[in-house]
Amino acid sequence: MRRLVTAIVLALPTILVSSGTVQAAERASPPPRCDVGVFCAWEQTDYKGQPHRFDLRGTSMEECVPLNSGFEARSFVNRIDRPVTVYQDAHCATVADFSTYPGGSHVPRAPYVVRAIQIWTH
Repeated sequence: MRRLVTAIVLALPTILVSSGTVQAAERASPPPRCDVGVFCAWEQTDYKGQPHRFDLRGTSMEECVPLNSGFEARSFVNRIDRPVTVYQDAHCATVADFSTYPGGSHVPRAPYVVRAIQIWTH
């Protein structure tokens, strides 16, 4: 009996974590609509609202690109086959937060408000 109780106590955290993972997956947002070759940003978390789109046709590579006037992203997807750096500062200043995300990245809840991006050649 003691072994059974010990086994149950040891297995309980795994069962709870697995259950929480399933529940989190059920609550997850549906995949966002963002075409291949495009960086998409949403003003709300979990890809809600109208996306703003940036691609290589209208975005200079390796230059700081402020998001549209007054737009602040709280979720984004990088479907460009190049790394993209997102900046908290609208002028890409590195005194504020910034992070680089490889192509294929999905970020439903940005770690900070994004105000500018920079697309790299590789």
